[in-house]
Order: sequence, then structure tokens, then C-alpha cells
Amino acid sequence: MRKSIFLVVVIFFVLALVISGCASSPTAEPDPPAEQSAEAQKTNVPATVPPEPTETTIPTPTPLPGSLVLPVESFAHEIPWLPMDESGLPGTYYYAFNVAKPPYNSVLVRQAFIAATDREALTNIVLKYQEGPRPATSFTPPQILGRDLYNEIGIPYDPDRARDLLEQAGYTDTSKFPTLTLLTNISGGNTPYLHINVAEALAVMWQENLGITVVVEYLDWETYLNLVNTDTPEIYRMGWAGDYNDPDNFLREVFGSGSEVNHGGFTNTEYDELVNSAAEITDPAERQVLYIQAEQILCEDEAVLIPIYHTIY
Repeated sequence: MRKSIFLVVVIFFVLALVISGCASSPTAEPDPPAEQSAEAQKTNVPATVPPEPTETTIPTPTPLPGSLVLPVESFAHEIPWLPMDESGLPGTYYYAFNVAKPPYNSVLVRQAFIAATDREALTNIVLKYQEGPRPATSFTPPQILGRDLYNEIGIPYDPDRARDLLEQAGYTDTSKFPTLTLLTNISGGNTPYLHINVAEALAVMWQENLGITVVVEYLDWETYLNLVNTDTPEIYRMGWAGDYNDPDNFLREVFGSGSEVNHGGFTNTEYDELVNSAAEITDPAERQVLYIQAEQILCEDEAVLIPIYHTIY
């Protein structure tokens, strides 16, 4: 009996030791997270996951309006930036506004007349008298500017917009719009009817698209030029061929403030700053951008003239 009790006590004591030993033995260290760095594994400090790299976006330059005619790299870093070919001078045939005479002192009225002008139809008329005219919505010939801005800068042909602009100008009843006497000169040489046919086609366009009355009158060149210089009509016809192949000869020398041939009296501080600055810059790419901005002011924002076509004289 005593042996049995003793055996039970021994077994109990052994079990107690086993249980106590198991409780005090160290447990295995869990593996560190796979994303931790080696240094973090040593210190047991969680590592910061580096951010995903972001792509650097390089801004692309704003493309210039119009189609490329001549690469700007071909221009000289001076004025003129292109050599002159005396056998053919780039030029522009245009009508312009006297901005001091009402109702053409309203930019909305001027924009309406431009939008009512179909240059392609007029150019088709000119094709009977000249070779190679190209319809124009900007002033400087593309052979000089280096870009063709047709329907990119300026106001394109849009009769609906033309009528809307005239209404915005206050002429909801176009029968009350003052009768326009459109003066032009009789051309000489081999094209005596060129100016007459263009003027008569313009009169029809403006009457149909704007609902106004237009009367065409013809003068000899000397009388017409004297009138333009002394008492500039509301709308007058002119042409300009380059004296030298540079936009300066067109934009600053023709429509700059104080120019002797700026017959319509246009003046705009921003425009003058653009063309004057461009005349002082040597980098052709910078100059070209400034001239395009000047074209927008001249032919679109202020709507000073109606470019009809570009040609080679």
C-alpha cells in the first residue's frame, strides 16, 4: 500500500517537472516579413515601403497654328530674314476699314463683314487674271511668314455668324444699316476688270449675307489713291507687295501706329508692342510667334482688314 502511494507521488512529481520545463522553454522567433529590409530584420523595426516611382511628364510645346510652308531654321537671324527674289514679290490683296467712321468703328460690324466674305469665290474670279492666287484670312503671305494661316487665324466665311454679329452690333433690322458706297479703282495693264469684278462680287455677297445695300463706284487710280490718302472711305481696297521678305514689312510698316499707309487709322498698344518687339529680336522662332499673335489681333480680334488673297506680283 505504501509502495503504491509512493509510486503515485513519484509519477506526479515527474509530470510536474515536465510541465514546468515546457512552460519555461523559449518559443521560436517568427520570420520577419518578407518586405522588411535586412537592417530592419536586425532591429526588428518595420521598414517603410518606398513609394512607387512616378513618371515625369514633359510638357509639349503648343503647336503653332497653320501649316508649315518654310522651316523656321531656314530664316536668318536678322531683318530681312529671307532673301528677296526680284522676279516675284509675295503680296496681299485686301480691303480695309476706316475704323474712325461709323458704323465701322464697331468691331462687331467689321467682324460681320469679314464673316460675310467668301474668299474662295473671289479667288476664283481672280484666277481669270492672275496665276496662283491663294485665299487668305491673314495679312502676311505664307511665303514670308513661313506658315499658311488660312482659316486658322482670322475670321472664316460664315454667313450665319455674319448675320448674328450684325445683330449683336444693334442691327436687328438690317434695312436700317447705312447704304455702303464701295469705291474701287479701274485696274490697268492686262487686268482692267479685276478690281471691278471683285468689288461687284463683294457687293453681292454683302447684300445677300447681311441684308444691306451696297453701291459700287469706280475711279481712276490717281483719283482713288488721293481719296484714300485724304478722306479714307469706310471700306477701301489696297494691295501690298513686300519691299523686303520679312513680316516686319507687312505688319509693322503697314498697320503699325503712325504708318503713312495705315489709312484706316488703326491703333492698338498690344499690337504695336508685338511688332516692335519682334523687330528687335534675332531668334526667328520667337519672332514668328509674335507675328502670329499680331496677325490674330489685326485680322480677328480687331478685324481691321479683310484679306482676300495672297499672290506673287
